[in-house]
Amino acid sequence: MGYRLNGNGKNPVDVVRCGGNLNATQMVHLKNRLSRLVNQNHRYFLLDLKRARWIDVAGISILVERIQKVRSLRGDIRLVNLQPKVQEMLHYLGIDDMIETYSNEEEGVQSFKHA
Repeated sequence: MGYRLNGNGKNPVDVVRCGGNLNATQMVHLKNRLSRLVNQNHRYFLLDLKRARWIDVAGISILVERIQKVRSLRGDIRLVNLQPKVQEMLHYLGIDDMIETYSNEEEGVQSFKHA
């Protein structure tokens, strides 16, 4: 479901691949996984949503909570390869401006270069 990349030499980036329907159940699993990584001092995450068909409001709520938690620890969660329905939902809820998104993995990993 994911792997770790050395994004810039000092801040490794965990790339986590997510797929299917990102509802509350799926996002709780993701939240638990991210929590385990955060407890191991991981701070930079890139969620690859290429295979995610959609995300519901409960799933977005969990995602936003995780982003806020990681940012409070001076890290970040960014998104890459958003499918149109996922992007539409973020926009509809007005949170697309608070979450950094990128069109491909390389861009997303490089975005942490200045983190």
